[in-house]
Amino acid sequence: MGKATPPSGATSIHDLTDDLLELVLLSLDSPVCLVRSAASCKHWRRIVVATDGGAAFLRRFRSLHSLLAIGTFYSINIDTPCSYGRHHTWPEVDPVFVPSSACPSDRLQLSLDFVPPADEGPRELADGRGSLLLLLMEKERTDYSCHCCYHVADYMTPDLVVCEPLTQRYQAIPLPAKLVCILGDFLLDGGMTDFRVLLMLYQHDLDGIVTGQNGHGYPSAMVFTLNGGWHHGRQHNNIDDVYWGCDSKQVMVLDERTLEFSNVALSDNMMNWSEFGRDNLRVVSAGDGATVRIVHVSNNGGNLEVFRQGHGNDWVLQMSVQLVEASRGLPGREENYFGMKTVIIDAEEGFVVLSPEHKTWLYSVDLETMELKREYGREQYTGPAYPYTFPWPPVMRACV
Repeated sequence: MGKATPPSGATSIHDLTDDLLELVLLSLDSPVCLVRSAASCKHWRRIVVATDGGAAFLRRFRSLHSLLAIGTFYSINIDTPCSYGRHHTWPEVDPVFVPSSACPSDRLQLSLDFVPPADEGPRELADGRGSLLLLLMEKERTDYSCHCCYHVADYMTPDLVVCEPLTQRYQAIPLPAKLVCILGDFLLDGGMTDFRVLLMLYQHDLDGIVTGQNGHGYPSAMVFTLNGGWHHGRQHNNIDDVYWGCDSKQVMVLDERTLEFSNVALSDNMMNWSEFGRDNLRVVSAGDGATVRIVHVSNNGGNLEVFRQGHGNDWVLQMSVQLVEASRGLPGREENYFGMKTVIIDAEEGFVVLSPEHKTWLYSVDLETMELKREYGREQYTGPAYPYTFPWPPVMRACV
């Protein structure tokens, strides 16, 4: 039997047809690998960008792969975030990026060094969405006394910056006025060329100041776009309703389309809560996209309660857990942790992160099962966490 004739020369991936090479590139497990492959040679980049700039290929790639978080930015926030415009304690260090276990830490070390530094110190992370971050940086101090909301002495006006750490791009955003009281700031959908920023402001009751009646003012909302600047009172799509609790024992809601405010009626038993603020109350999505839940921690840190809206304006207790008992057996637990106030560190659709007020010992509660577990990955980070994903659509760099 004769021997098979060996091939005349060695073959490589460059011998693949364009159709087969496209299938290989589509099978890459992350956008990071795709961008690196497209930058490796002109042939591979041509397969990705094709004749339509890569739109068709990227749509196919996106349909095959979900955008998993490549890491998390942690806000090092030591003060309530809804207090700009009055005395505010800024963080001492920049937000921290921690790569996910799926991304080698030696390849992903993201920082904010590319953003011009603030006048008075580090940047404060206000919000994050996808690959973008919304930063607040102290710009100036003004000796100002606000009679309607009793903010006296230093009046702080922050700079707003939207940035993309992975591509090291940033965009400074001018405030709508020189002096503002910011109740909340949110980064909406989009990339570096089409993002939107939602700003909730406390409008001073100037008429009350003039007449000496010291009116308390009212909230308003404005949206910033790169093309249109700041505006309010328009219709806006793809903005989720925004809820938050106030010290006056109210839950306010911002309508997602009209940017108008209203109050959410609470049940009588809720009005007896001794505290009513961000530390012990959050409003989170119920998971169905239509309803919300109120999560409340009792003032002594003993119970966590979850309420869901029932018929009419009634809020029904859906489930609760005694934190003192349910936490027994968690590593590092000490009995005296529950003799102090328990505060809410972070809250999302399916969970809430808690800690004793004067001791950093973080644990989470699953809002479906009410099970507790320790939060080891963020033990030293007591601010909100923002999952960070690869920019989409990705920026295809020139071949290197």
